[in-house]
Parts: sequence; structure tokens; C-alpha cells
Amino acid sequence: MVYEEAADYAGRVRVLSPEVAHRIAAGEVIERPASAVKELIENSLDAGAGRVEVEIEDGGVALIRVSDDGSGMSPEDAGRAVTEHATSKIRTADDLASVVSLGFRGEALHAIGAVSSMTLTTRRCGTEDPLGARVRVFAGEVVEAATAAHPPGTT
Repeated sequence: MVYEEAADYAGRVRVLSPEVAHRIAAGEVIERPASAVKELIENSLDAGAGRVEVEIEDGGVALIRVSDDGSGMSPEDAGRAVTEHATSKIRTADDLASVVSLGFRGEALHAIGAVSSMTLTTRRCGTEDPLGARVRVFAGEVVEAATAAHPPGTT
């Protein structure tokens, strides 16, 4: 038996739009709010955080906020971190054999930003400048990149 919906598409193969493809790929990394929390905590631990705070509202549907006192990022790195395949952990395929961090794929922040409204605020540890960077992402697109006051670490 062929379902009516399937019959409508039978025999016609289409290339997905980049937006749809990105959302599907993001779903492979971020299946549910708990997946986002896991990825963000792993990022915090990889950044050497001694303190990680997690705030969740409505089961993670309304809000997920993970704040840490890890190494933080420069404004340039913050802007790159939300893009696809952006990582500080590996450079070549050979590096995959020696990965010791929890995260390395460079997919988590991009995937979270593809399926949500996300704000990344960070300041690199060891800098005298009290200003860090804020990057806002909506549906996979950077909608704001600005300076922002923030303690060392990332939220």
C-alpha cells in the first residue's frame, strides 16, 4: 500500500534548499534540548571551566543557558564558533586519531543556532579589557555581532 503523501512525491528526487539541509543536519547533532545542554557543558569542560552553571526553563524549550568560567573566546573566534565546521580542536583528518577533548566536530554551536534563537557572549581569560563579544544567531544566521561586558568565560 502506498501512502497518499508518498505518492505525491514518488519518482521525483529534489535537492533540498540549503536552509532545509542545515536544519536536518542540525537535528543530527541536536535531537532535543538535552542534547544541546550536553554539547554546551562539554564545550565548557573543554574550555577548562572550574564552574559551569545551567539554567533551563520549560524543559529547555523556552530557555537553555549555560555559563562557565572557562578560557572564553576572542571576538573573532566567537564569530567563527557559530559557523558550520568551526573548531579549535582539529585541523586535519590525521588529528582525528589523537582527539582528547569531549567535543571536536565544530558542529554544536552551529547546530543549536540553526534550530533556535541563540546568544553567545564571551570574554577571553587574561585580557584586561572588560568587554568581550556577543553574537546573536537566529535560524542559523548571525543577526548581531557586537562588543559586550562579560566576565571571563562564556555564556
